Amino acid sequence: MVKPTDYEIGPSRIVSGRYPPPGTNTHADAIRERRGARGITALDANLLHFPSMAGGYNTLLGAIRDKGSLSVDIRELMILRVAALNNAALEWIYHEAVGRKGGLTDGQLYIIRDVATPLPPMGGIFTPLQAAALAFTDASTKDVSVPKQTSAELMNQLRCSLKEADAAMGEEELKAKAEDLYVEATMVVAAYNMVSRFLVATDVGGLSDLEVPWPVNVEERFIPTPSYPSLPLPNSNSTHSPASGTSTTQTHNLHIRTITTSPTAPWLVFANSLLTDKRMWNVVLPFFVDGGTGYNILLHSQRGHGLSELPSQRPPSEGEEDQRRTTIPLLAADIHHLISTIIGRRAQSEDGQTHTPEVHIIGVSQGGAAALAYYALYGSSVTEGVKVKSIVACDTAPRTPPGNKEAWEDRISLALGSTVEAEGDVYARTIGMPKLAKVTLPRWFPPGSGLPLGGGSAFLKAREAWLGDMVSHTPVAGFVAGAGALGSYDIALPPSPLHAEAPVKESETDVTRVLLIAGSLDGGGKVGKGLKDFAKRWTEEGRQVVVEYVEVEGAGHLPMVDMPERFCKVLGAWLGVGKGGLGV
Repeated sequence: MVKPTDYEIGPSRIVSGRYPPPGTNTHADAIRERRGARGITALDANLLHFPSMAGGYNTLLGAIRDKGSLSVDIRELMILRVAALNNAALEWIYHEAVGRKGGLTDGQLYIIRDVATPLPPMGGIFTPLQAAALAFTDASTKDVSVPKQTSAELMNQLRCSLKEADAAMGEEELKAKAEDLYVEATMVVAAYNMVSRFLVATDVGGLSDLEVPWPVNVEERFIPTPSYPSLPLPNSNSTHSPASGTSTTQTHNLHIRTITTSPTAPWLVFANSLLTDKRMWNVVLPFFVDGGTGYNILLHSQRGHGLSELPSQRPPSEGEEDQRRTTIPLLAADIHHLISTIIGRRAQSEDGQTHTPEVHIIGVSQGGAAALAYYALYGSSVTEGVKVKSIVACDTAPRTPPGNKEAWEDRISLALGSTVEAEGDVYARTIGMPKLAKVTLPRWFPPGSGLPLGGGSAFLKAREAWLGDMVSHTPVAGFVAGAGALGSYDIALPPSPLHAEAPVKESETDVTRVLLIAGSLDGGGKVGKGLKDFAKRWTEEGRQVVVEYVEVEGAGHLPMVDMPERFCKVLGAWLGVGKGGLGV
């Protein structure tokens, strides 16, 4: 939670500020009367360079803050979204606590702060009125001209809220009061856009360079990670990993984000798909950061994706032919390293007592294969300081399906065109990868999925564009390496080489449950059928781990994007979140 006392509010580095003594300036005295014990603030001091304007400002903002009829949550939601959009940190710092008192939750505040992820947010986090107010604030702040449907939706939701509060209210009165609230909401957005611009341009409090805080503890950094670690495979062949015993000091940096809601909360570790990065989970994160769920989150972009590095090519070991910089087991090793170094080292509560946090690994597509490989490689060992309790693998397969190697080779050719080298090639970056995005998105979101390509609302088109941009800007070499990994892997049950060489001793493992998820429309239903058969086979092996398969109806390859409410309902129930209100 953000508190003003956590920040040192200093003098502006641009203007000196004016602090007239009591009784010497009527405008300053009026400001003191409204502020009470706070007295003349750093903002007021900058405004008082123009006393008459400061007086008008005091009257206007006093009316908006203290004399309006909008509910506190709607007013503060709008103010905080303006602060986030305009990077006005001081505006956020002073209004987050007010918003919390008005009922805004961690998850809601996270969405308000996250201006990089396109609206609308997933359903069930905001009320319809809150969602309409958020969309209106975005349109008014970014574009000034608010689309008619956005204005109409806000007006409609204001009417609904009034009707809910007083069912006996007549239509004329209802219309008049809804219009009053609409005008007030419009002025809230307009006024606090003015405030944010003044705060930043005159460096109020000396904080104009400060990034807007997050409502929960968010950190982003790069983690040096072993590039070619020795994997627990005594007789591994090069198809799956570097030869056993290979060791190197070479590391690559993985870009991570941690979201900490409590020092002792369980952790969710997310792994992205090929052609995306850690941002692909942004739509569903608010559900799991909300106060009722109690989870910490570790996100990372897999090697060669987003800002995460792809390792340099290593020299081959004797007799080794495969020199791939990305394999599914290597991606699992990356996850293992992050869990050990990030979560294991944080395993200490506020009172100084150590604890062993629970960890759940959740991956999709390439990340889902990496999650399954994690179980195969590390499931029989206990990671120091943590307990990996469950694995969730979405829209993936335990091995490369027949024909997929050739399909990945075709996609690589599409991205590279006639070029010889993948890295740094102008054609691939400017033409090839955008072409790949155009053919990939319809495959991820087939007709009938929750994200109708080429149709639907402007908001859904914005989400499509967001993902398309993510695909287009995937580093070319990272895509080629990842496609090569997906083109040849096998982490199925025995007689898979992986399990034959390193069978999981389930009596010794902390992992007790595995959840397999697939969108019902992914691959025309073939992906789900494959995972369902895999779950059945796994269960028939008589293993101690509980394996379940769940299908997300109406979803394509990335159900956490096109059907986030249903995805969270499934995953939330699996994790024991027990959060209501997200109907499937």
